[in-house]
Amino acid sequence: MTDKPSQPSGRVFRVTFVHAPDPVYADTQNYGAMFMPVWAYTLGAHIPDDGRFRLTLHDCRFEREQDIAQADVFLFSGINQDCENLERVRARLKKRYPSAPSIIGGPICWSFDQAGSLEQIEGFDHVFIGDGEDEIAGLLDTMYHGRALDRILRQPKRFPIAEALPFHRPMLDSTVGRYYGAVLEVSRGCPFLCEFCDIRVLPDNNRAHNKSSELIVSELDHLSRIGVNQVLFACDNFIGEPRWAEEVIDRILEWQERTGFRPSLYTWLTVNLYKHDRLMAKMRRAGFDMLFIGVESFSRNSLLETAKVQNSATDMVRVVREIQSYGFIVVAGLIFGFDSDDETCFDTTLQGLKDSALLSGDPSLLTALPGTPLYRRMRLSGRLREVRFGLGGYKYQTNIKYLLPASVMIEGYKRFVTGFTDGAYQYGRLKGFLDLLGEGNFVPMERKGFGNPWLFARMILGNPAALWQMTQRLARFAARPLNVCYAFKGLALALTRRHIEGWFGYFQFWIFAWTNAVLKYQYITAGDFDIDSVDADFDVRDILPEAYAETADEDIPAAKIDAQLRVTVTQLESLVAERLA
Repeated sequence: MTDKPSQPSGRVFRVTFVHAPDPVYADTQNYGAMFMPVWAYTLGAHIPDDGRFRLTLHDCRFEREQDIAQADVFLFSGINQDCENLERVRARLKKRYPSAPSIIGGPICWSFDQAGSLEQIEGFDHVFIGDGEDEIAGLLDTMYHGRALDRILRQPKRFPIAEALPFHRPMLDSTVGRYYGAVLEVSRGCPFLCEFCDIRVLPDNNRAHNKSSELIVSELDHLSRIGVNQVLFACDNFIGEPRWAEEVIDRILEWQERTGFRPSLYTWLTVNLYKHDRLMAKMRRAGFDMLFIGVESFSRNSLLETAKVQNSATDMVRVVREIQSYGFIVVAGLIFGFDSDDETCFDTTLQGLKDSALLSGDPSLLTALPGTPLYRRMRLSGRLREVRFGLGGYKYQTNIKYLLPASVMIEGYKRFVTGFTDGAYQYGRLKGFLDLLGEGNFVPMERKGFGNPWLFARMILGNPAALWQMTQRLARFAARPLNVCYAFKGLALALTRRHIEGWFGYFQFWIFAWTNAVLKYQYITAGDFDIDSVDADFDVRDILPEAYAETADEDIPAAKIDAQLRVTVTQLESLVAERLA
């Protein structure tokens, strides 16, 4: 028999999870859809349910800050662009409850630690760097008994996600209804070696770490029984280990057949999915209708530069068409600003999107994330800028000095979005996509899809900022009468494809993605950009700093470091030679 930990008689330790994302980011990036803070439900599951701790979730997107009640500890998490808002909320809580310590963890802490800028969150009493599942119980037990904690807390090892516990059910059941479906983390890690990606540089994260298929299905079953019909499978790469991915899908199909539940699913993965015909067909049957894939560029040189070998080894247009022919909507990540990009990259991307019949494709500008080989290369060559970290949104700000002149980058980006939002261009992409579905691979899906306009509308109606954004969306779209004409033309086209299961959902997504682009880009000006380029006297040989290879010291197998360096160095040497010539 195990003895229970000693505790002050009758004392309950109040633990409050505070989710406080940047308000502008929260309102604009997802266009009004609010997703659940997975970190809170995950950590809550690893806190002992022995009567000592009372857990509360306070999401500042739904509840007022002034309504946060007294607690014995406040737990925060977030991403880099949340920094200012996290500090503001923390400071107000400290003023109201001076005896309650605050602890912050999550991606923001790891990133700032890599960048050497933890002082940006110095107001927090404790900073936790690393995975918290194995540590949260011990930290709270220490505080419960009045013992001191170090200010900087580190967990250098990755939590074995195969040992993950189900979400904290009481907190989940009482709050999940206010979010857009649910987000279920299913795996961590990715085996690929993209120079700009910070997934590979987390401890032991350059390989797949997977939850058991039994736990995933159990969580899906519980979510379905409480009325959740849209589930995002959060991961770094769902097919990082394809055999595991197929096992998960097989278990989901068995569960669906047994229970009759049919949730709609969405996930993130890599373009090499095209190699797995059987898996793609099963994923469609299981309810996947949307997939995020980092296409990044239609230029092979730009892909080679950052060692995105899984993309550079293929004909990108052909393989994206192959994936979409099964019925998937590929939400494509795109990046401008690679060293190998030239002035034509914007037009090349427009053509690539059209040729591959992508309904979606929202570009961003290359950013050097702390800890990545790209960050190290930019630092060694003196090309890092001191800016607030921010990705996307209405203001475009990055921390790299680009090789292309800033004026060329800005004008090229504006030219891209002008072409991208054009009605005739959009209509052509819709027609291309619908034509793809008739090429013989299409697998119909027995549900409405991850995009639920009624759930989305309900969330918007409850959010004044999102409602105002929707008003702007419609007004900007209607401001160009040709947009409306092509929208009706697109509807007429979709009506001719009514024999395709889910035809109206494809039309809805096309309109949604198009109006998103109009909302973001129709009035974009040079003043929306805070970017820079190298000086006129920049030595092009510094594109590849001498110390780049010798300072590579990631915690991944040496052979994998060498493989990335070989690809990146070869392409950059070619680029330098071309510039010098």
